[in-house]
Amino acid sequence: MTKYSPLARRVDVPSTLTTDYLSTLSAQDETALLSYLNLPPLGAFDDQAGPPALGSDAAYEIEAQTRLPLLARREALGGRFASLDDLRDLANVSDAQIATIVERLGDLSRYGHSLRPVWGGPESLHALIELLENAERYIHISMYIIGGEIGMRVARILAEKRKAGVEVRVMFTASGFVISGSPSGTGLVSKLSFARQQVSDRYLRARIVQHMLDNDVEVVDTAPLARHWKRQSFRERGIRDAASYYRWCRAEGLRESWIAEQEALDRVITRGMPYVDHRKMVVVDGKRALIGSMNIADSYFYENELAEDPRVNVKRWQWHDNAAILEGGAIAELNHHFACRWSLSGGGTFDPDDALYQPPNERRGEAIVTQVASVPGLLEMPMRRNWSRLLLSMLGADRRPLVEGSHPIRDRIIQLPELAQQQLHVEHCYPSDAGLLERWSERLSKIPEFVMVVPKHYDTVLMGLECDRFFPDMQAAGARLYGFNQAIVHSKIAVADSFYVATGSYNLTVRSARMDLELQFFVQDSTFGNAVRERICGDLARCVPIEPTAIDRFRSRRSIPLLDALIRFFLF
Repeated sequence: MTKYSPLARRVDVPSTLTTDYLSTLSAQDETALLSYLNLPPLGAFDDQAGPPALGSDAAYEIEAQTRLPLLARREALGGRFASLDDLRDLANVSDAQIATIVERLGDLSRYGHSLRPVWGGPESLHALIELLENAERYIHISMYIIGGEIGMRVARILAEKRKAGVEVRVMFTASGFVISGSPSGTGLVSKLSFARQQVSDRYLRARIVQHMLDNDVEVVDTAPLARHWKRQSFRERGIRDAASYYRWCRAEGLRESWIAEQEALDRVITRGMPYVDHRKMVVVDGKRALIGSMNIADSYFYENELAEDPRVNVKRWQWHDNAAILEGGAIAELNHHFACRWSLSGGGTFDPDDALYQPPNERRGEAIVTQVASVPGLLEMPMRRNWSRLLLSMLGADRRPLVEGSHPIRDRIIQLPELAQQQLHVEHCYPSDAGLLERWSERLSKIPEFVMVVPKHYDTVLMGLECDRFFPDMQAAGARLYGFNQAIVHSKIAVADSFYVATGSYNLTVRSARMDLELQFFVQDSTFGNAVRERICGDLARCVPIEPTAIDRFRSRRSIPLLDALIRFFLF
């Protein structure tokens, strides 16, 4: 099928839906059509260019002249189309209008996906190892962190796959101050454990990289993100300044859109600020991918079940996180994101549109996927507008940073409570974006059920202080907040009305919008949405209700002089 063209919406059509047309649809088209029409909005929200324009016809992929008669019929049937027979003899909807929808669903870069949630260390580890071991043509890994014993285990698997002829490319932060969570290499049991872990972690990362290089696995360090001509690997090629770097990019045939992205990063990124590539993906053969918020390290992937005593898990540095296995045409776009950063960072060039990397698309399910990649510089915290707020915060006033700009992931996440008509379930590790949480709180009274799982235990004390101060206001607005008590939680997932899921690498922090390369997926699918909601609700058994302390209530209205100014304006 050809890709859907929005211009097809405007064609004048007869106002009759005939039995003859419906009978020509294949079983696959019938399943896809019914699944699409049974989504809560009836059809999907139009979220490709940005957040759905709620309050107008433009919020939906199906125009009102088609959508409203279908919605009325669905409601008359009790809220669901069971078969194509339910569409017959429908007034004011024509064959051409339904044909336009069927044609749209043939765009398998957006429609026809399957997603399966994988939750917690053991289940996620099994899914990751199975994914890698089944690779036949290529493996592309982009991670923020690879470390610990699981990092070495993955490196050994990649080495074996490379010997078997599989192409393997790996990108991650291989240098700098990054804690991967590898207690098995340090024994995280003493007051010196943090320092010991840092030393051990750098050693393990070096071993992991060396093992991969020794076995012909291609590796690129994602740090630093900008001014690549300062890298030793480029200096060895005689590239020592911006002009020679960009001449090299064009000589290598890199796409102008990729070069423009790097030029923007070079303008935005300054020395001393911790800008990172925070994206997370494992792509195999162009058919399957592991996506979500999990790094490849012992904190995220482990074989044992979590202990009942949270102190044991915190001491082991074993966290609670989740990911998903994605199948479908959206993986081609994942490869484009990978190829962009890989090539710009000096990893060599490959054509992500080559048949090797893009197998023929097949319908794998009924999920609709919008993936959004972001770069630093889209959201700013200009000091010209924040000096007075900073000074007042240093003196104890509650002055929160002002930000400027539009961020494609943040804007969509801000809107989640507006998309939810009945319920919103969230599990996030670092909820500290004041502007985002304030917008959420304004909407909470209109949602019958808002459940949010947040950390009971944090990996850093300062982050915990900053997050906890928002909880009194959120609870006053109607949020039911639960602290995950069995381990440190690292999840970054939300689902509205059991069908609209936001998952990926993005944290609910201003720094994610300002400083990190992020990758987020917005999925419209009742099967995946229900599964995510059930997993979040299942986690409630390991939670305790959030009970704000006196200091939380104080900090929701005031600031601790100096300390809060540092946290709010410079750290998170």
